Amino acid sequence: METFLRQNYGAITHGVELLAVLVGLFCYKKFRLTAARYFIFFLLYVFTIDLIGEYPNFYDQIEWLSIIRYSKFHYNYWLFTVFYILGSILFFMFYYSKILKNKTYQTTVIIIGSVNFIIAVIYIVFNIDAFFIKFLPLLNVLACISILVGTIFYFIELLQSNKILNFYIFLDFYISIALFFWWIVTTPVIFYGVYNSFEDLDFVLLKWQIFLFSNVLMYLIFAFGLLISKTEK
Repeated sequence: METFLRQNYGAITHGVELLAVLVGLFCYKKFRLTAARYFIFFLLYVFTIDLIGEYPNFYDQIEWLSIIRYSKFHYNYWLFTVFYILGSILFFMFYYSKILKNKTYQTTVIIIGSVNFIIAVIYIVFNIDAFFIKFLPLLNVLACISILVGTIFYFIELLQSNKILNFYIFLDFYISIALFFWWIVTTPVIFYGVYNSFEDLDFVLLKWQIFLFSNVLMYLIFAFGLLISKTEK
């Protein structure tokens, strides 16, 4: 089983991402007048970025990729850093500012997201060489903080309102709970990236298992939430 999961890591991850995208598109009509439509677009965006990020696997099959192969963009770290990590900070800053009702919470989410984004960009500028060859743990922490602030404020609002009686019918609950656990579980793993080498295969296996199961769980929750959720009147 372990060998199967390891050999099909990419296929499984892309599969659950595609499932969430298809469910989102199927349910789009239900959410077209709510902020959830932006989340559906974001799922499609993430799926597209993940597919594009597979380009290093095709260096030997696609000749024109040699232009990228022998450039600074040889690895795909830069792509996921810019379009996923920084993109997540911006998107969820926007998204939670839309769904939160409390003005103070909205403002706080925007301020924290903006500050973290600026810090991330400055950090990249001063670590531009590392930016192209590895993930930068600080950026994951900044994204984690930005997103967790939004989810925590959402949970606080939910607990303080009558919506808590029917929390299971709201898509934002499923989005928030999935994001909360994904970032809480995966962010600490990034700090141990120094051990991600063939000299420590146990850590390598543990890392991909954590990310694989976290990804599968998160996207299944997204798909489930999209299917059973109801829109607010």
